[in-house]
Amino acid sequence: MSNIVKIRCTICDEVKDEDEYHNKSNSFLGKDRRCKPCATERRHEYHLMSEYNLTVEEYDNMLNEQGGTCANEACNYGLDDDHKLYVDHCHKTGTVRGLLCLWCNSAEGYLKGSPEVAQGLINYMKKHNNKRS
Repeated sequence: MSNIVKIRCTICDEVKDEDEYHNKSNSFLGKDRRCKPCATERRHEYHLMSEYNLTVEEYDNMLNEQGGTCANEACNYGLDDDHKLYVDHCHKTGTVRGLLCLWCNSAEGYLKGSPEVAQGLINYMKKHNNKRS
């Protein structure tokens, strides 16, 4: 006889082994009553709404419009990569602009969201990359 406890998820209503749940000290059996996939989805939903006022459907539509890849058309971070896309937004207005890979999202932030700073860096790279032998 097996000692594996079965728990019904309060979200998807599926009965799963106890190792499919996160430990939670203040819950029945010391387990969260939401299975790991449901808990992850709920955190994703909450994060999108609380940080960007964006629903999962709006996120998915944006992702589909971008073809599942980084919004930077020059970026080669594509469907074959195990990647995560981040919500790019204006820090002043909160307006969501698109979904960027980690590299492009970080670069946009480091460039202070300024096309002038980005163009200056492009000019710098062109000048110095042409000097390679």
